Amino acid sequence: MPRWRVARGLAAVLLAGCAGRPVPSATAPLGVDPAREAAAARAVAEAFVTAEARGDEAADTLLAPGADFINSGIAVEARPRLAAFIGRGEATIETIRTEVSGALAWVVAVYRWTGGGGRIVQRGRATLVLERPAAGWRIRHVHSSAVPPW
Repeated sequence: MPRWRVARGLAAVLLAGCAGRPVPSATAPLGVDPAREAAAARAVAEAFVTAEARGDEAADTLLAPGADFINSGIAVEARPRLAAFIGRGEATIETIRTEVSGALAWVVAVYRWTGGGGRIVQRGRATLVLERPAAGWRIRHVHSSAVPPW
């Protein structure tokens, strides 16, 4: 019998053995509720954006060690670390979407920053990448850009 037929037959047997088994999900390890994990990651991202807008140092407690920030294409280390923030103010999340895959999550948000006693309003968009160590979700990377007025 030709080797290719043996190999094809062996592959068919192996695949048939897998046919009835559920495929493990990369996004939901056993015992983990994906909706709850997404909500927890989203809550960390929202808390970070609002604390960062106020200039609150508590925002740093939501960061993973060595977290980095890209603000409109430029690496930044000092506040304000999010695009469209031009000092202390208030932030409102306009839209937010969260995805979780195992111990990683990413959040895409559009936010509005208001400062100067309500006279200055800026909008921004950010993608936040989070990781979940034992302590809970922490932000590893943020890339934000200002949204120009239309």
